[in-house]
Amino acid sequence: MLRRLIVVTALAAAMSIAAAITLAAPALAKGPSQARISGPGLAHAIVVAGNGEPGQPGRLGTLAVQTGLFIVLFGANAGVLPQTPKQLRTPPPEASLGPRYTITYTVPGVTPRPGEQFGRIRQDLYPRAAGGLLVYTPRGQNGFGGLLSVTGWLRASPRLARTLAQLGISPPAGTPAPAAHLVAAQQAGSRAVSWLIASAAAIAAAALAGTVLLLRHRKPAGAGR
Repeated sequence: MLRRLIVVTALAAAMSIAAAITLAAPALAKGPSQARISGPGLAHAIVVAGNGEPGQPGRLGTLAVQTGLFIVLFGANAGVLPQTPKQLRTPPPEASLGPRYTITYTVPGVTPRPGEQFGRIRQDLYPRAAGGLLVYTPRGQNGFGGLLSVTGWLRASPRLARTLAQLGISPPAGTPAPAAHLVAAQQAGSRAVSWLIASAAAIAAAALAGTVLLLRHRKPAGAGR
């Protein structure tokens, strides 16, 4: 009976930690190491490098979140991150798209194409699309160990317009400025993930401590006779 209790307690602790890590996977996963943007009006491609992990401050990470890179890599659950675009059920009319820009992310760990050293993911940006900024991810691209989880059209947050403007791509006329600071939103998401993992670890530690105390106070067989 005692051995079964120890096994059950250890299993529960392991499940708590595993569940927390699973829920936090999109925010802890490796992000891009570089983004390259090309399109009309640009004399040369814009290259953005730095820390591309979600939930961390930095222009590359902000850009990846706002264009939905983590949605296409990890699925719809990645949409819990701040500033992520929303999927469109039907494609927009081609006449409403406006000029197209192409962003190519270099993502360590993504399966590279033949002849390439690192995996890359391409998205098309439409900053002047009717109804707000649009992002399109073509099908058939590799992700981590297989094809991308999500492809197609995403409606981006207006905050992407400000990020593109900072990079030298002017937003459409009349686009509202974001109401909150970008870094503050990212840090909030990062704190939530840290709290989730810490809570799971605390639960596991408490369960193990309870088992140890039970073992210490348990009377030996035959005591008191």
